[in-house]
Amino acid sequence: MSQQAPPKPGTAEYQQHVDEEIGHYSSLFREGEGRETLHQPIPPSWQEAESRASEVIRQRTGDVLYGHVTRRLAARPGARMLSLGSGPAGMEIAFAQAVPTAHVVCVDLNAELLELGRARAAELGLAMEFVAADLNVDALPSGEFDLVYCAASLHHVIELERVADGIARALRPGGELLTVDIVTPSGYLMWPETREIVRSIFRALPERLRVNHTAYGERRVDAEVWEADTSQHGMECVRSGDILDVLRRRFDERAYVPYFSLSRRLLDTMYGPNYDLTQPLDRAVFDFVWALDRHYLDAGLLRPETFFGLYAPKAPSLLGKLRAAFS
Repeated sequence: MSQQAPPKPGTAEYQQHVDEEIGHYSSLFREGEGRETLHQPIPPSWQEAESRASEVIRQRTGDVLYGHVTRRLAARPGARMLSLGSGPAGMEIAFAQAVPTAHVVCVDLNAELLELGRARAAELGLAMEFVAADLNVDALPSGEFDLVYCAASLHHVIELERVADGIARALRPGGELLTVDIVTPSGYLMWPETREIVRSIFRALPERLRVNHTAYGERRVDAEVWEADTSQHGMECVRSGDILDVLRRRFDERAYVPYFSLSRRLLDTMYGPNYDLTQPLDRAVFDFVWALDRHYLDAGLLRPETFFGLYAPKAPSLLGKLRAAFS
C-alpha cells in the first residue's frame, strides 16, 4: 500500500490537514462523556485492553504511567512539567491534583480543547497554563522543565526531529521525557506480518464483531479488517513509523515497554464497541486476542503498535562540547 508524503508546514495542503485535525478532535469533546471527563470516550473492550497494558508497564518498570509522572513531580519541589499535545488535559489535571506543588504547562494545536482544560483547572484552583501552539512550527522554551510528557501526541507531528531536539533543550539537567505512543508504519498501516495474522482472525469472527463504528460515518459490517492511510486527512499517524528511531538517536532510553501488536486492530474504538465482555463468546475472543498479542510480542515474532518509553537527553560528546565552547 503506497503512502502519501506528509504536507509541508506553510503550504495550503498543510493548513487543510490542520483544519481537519482540529475539526475532528473538537467534535469528540463538544458534548457527552468526552466533554464531562476530558478524556476521549473509548469502549469497555479498549478500557480493558489498556488496563492490561498498564499492568504490563508496571511489571516491566515498577509503576504505571500515572505513578511514573506523579512520583517525578513530587520528587522536586516546584517541579515543572510540559505536556505536548495535551488536548483538553484530562490526565494533566489529574497529575496537578495529585501534586499541587507542581506547575503543569499544556500545549496543543486546538484552542477549543485547551479552553475546556483551562476552565476545569480554574474551577479546581490548579497551577496550570494552557498554550495554543503548532509543534511543527513553534519553538519550545529552553531549560524550563523537569518532565516533558507526550501521550499519544508525537504520532500527530510531522517535524519529529525538530520537536525531539526542542524537547531535549526544554529539559532542565536531570529532566526526562515520558511518552506513550503509536508506532505503526506511518499512516496507521499494518506491518506486513501483522496484517496477515489480523486478517485471518478478522475473517473468522462472527458478523456482529466486524461492525465498523468509525471509518464511514455510519455503522457498516466489514468483510476485511479496515486499513487505509490515515495521514491523507488530518495528522493521524502522519509519521508514526519514525518515532522510535528519532527518539533513540537523540535520547538515552531508560525504559521501553512495547505492547499491542494485534489488539489495537480488533478491540479499539473501531470494532471494540461490538464486544460485550460479560458474554462468554466475546470474552473468549478478547482473551484469545490479548494472549496471542502477548505471545507474538514476547517471542519477538511481531512488532508493537504501541509503546511506553522513558528518555533522557544524550550527554554531549567531547567534540560537541568543544564546538560549543568555540562557537
